[in-house]
Amino acid sequence: MSAPTEETVRVLSVPERGESRILDGDWVDDGFDVAVEPSAESAAERLRRERFDCVVSGYDLRESDGLELLRNVRDRDPGVPFVLATASGSERVASEAVAAGVADYVPLGQRETDDDATGGGGDPAPVTDGETLRTRVRAAVKRVRDRGEGSERERDRRRLETLIGNLPGFVYRCRNAPGWPMEFVRGESEPITGYTTEELASDAVVWGEEVIHPDDREQAWETVQAAIDTGEEFEAAYRIRTRDGEVRWMWERGCLVESTVDGTAVLEGFITDVTERKQYEAELERRNQELEAFTSVVSHDLRNPLSVAKGRVELARERHDDPDLDHAARAHDRMETRIEQLLTLARNGERVTDTEPVDLDAAAARCWSGVATDDATLDADVDLTVEADRDRLVQLLENLVRNCVEHGSTGSRAESGDAIGHGGDAIDHGGDAVSVRVGELDDGEGFFVADDGPGIPDGVRDQVFDAGFTTAADGTGFGLGIVSRIAEAHGWTVEAVDGADGARIEVRTEPAA
Repeated sequence: MSAPTEETVRVLSVPERGESRILDGDWVDDGFDVAVEPSAESAAERLRRERFDCVVSGYDLRESDGLELLRNVRDRDPGVPFVLATASGSERVASEAVAAGVADYVPLGQRETDDDATGGGGDPAPVTDGETLRTRVRAAVKRVRDRGEGSERERDRRRLETLIGNLPGFVYRCRNAPGWPMEFVRGESEPITGYTTEELASDAVVWGEEVIHPDDREQAWETVQAAIDTGEEFEAAYRIRTRDGEVRWMWERGCLVESTVDGTAVLEGFITDVTERKQYEAELERRNQELEAFTSVVSHDLRNPLSVAKGRVELARERHDDPDLDHAARAHDRMETRIEQLLTLARNGERVTDTEPVDLDAAAARCWSGVATDDATLDADVDLTVEADRDRLVQLLENLVRNCVEHGSTGSRAESGDAIGHGGDAIDHGGDAVSVRVGELDDGEGFFVADDGPGIPDGVRDQVFDAGFTTAADGTGFGLGIVSRIAEAHGWTVEAVDGADGARIEVRTEPAA
């Protein structure tokens, strides 16, 4: 017997007692792989160990009968067809077998004709028991396999219908010919285009000639053809005109699946409405252009006159010992600081794309060396690594630490101009020195910067990160605004909370559980 193949029918056969040897395997050909067991008990044991396509059993078995084995098989695996082939059967046996779920009942020792076996016409020809059994077993296995394939196809169809029903768009199948005439459309085409799936899948509406915007047709065609030529999937964005004349943006993704008899390629893909995304991108581009114009004005039109003024004041201070000139020089320094903060605030809104693991304690130490801290102390013994843009993380910490030092100190802040309720960056105070602590959040999803000063008033906690918000007459309110922009650029959140001893700003780098 040849080795089993994917199409081979694996059969477990249990012969009857007596002289009939047909179930010992004499009936098989190359399409069968038959294992023979001498009893119902050994057959049941083998079925527990191995998988068979069909069980063929006699009725009069050793120590049992075929009906008992049939019921055993039905209980264990209802999907395996069971053929009862017996020379000692009766109408009662046949009836009980049918009631128990037998796939076929074959009385042995009777002569069939081809007409009996196949139901066809023509001259009757004798058919042996072996031929009959082969035919009946193949038919029983085929019925089960066909049902299985049909069920699988039905499950696939239902899964596809569910998937399509949940997609914000529609799937299609079309010929890769001018106009992209569609043969199949399923999904939410009408809410998007105004055309039903039936209209798009017929000659009533031609997608590439009547729906795609005239100005985008050539580009869309070239994009798809370029991808097909390289054997890749294609993606295309283009405008359409809906049935009502509205212009909307589509995003399409698909691939070449086959070619027709005449050589025309067939495409399958998915189309969805991205109009809102396109509008958002256009608005973002407009705002970015405005921001670039603003930073250009700040950088050029304010810096240049300020540089001239600073130079003049320095020359005057060299010639004259006048306290008013000292005040003017400090005012120029504050103005320069505020210009830098404005530019920083504008630029830090850009999304962070290149990050690296950064040790928070090292970043805190670096920021501390860059901030005028007077007698303030830093506690940053924290074992936390943050995925961030290193320079922008340091800048965030600098602004938080500066706010702590200026806000938390109890001395005079006449020159401050940026801390909440006190002003900015220059520090000229005595009084008790502030203690600044950098630590990890309890849930490990971020970090905090806290001080032991008077804290942030409850009424302004929701406003402290607004650019320009300050309670000081000479404050700019940009420090914590910069913190907020840097955090947002990383995808983080920042919040002012009530600390144990003073102000506490929490930066959450991961979503809260």
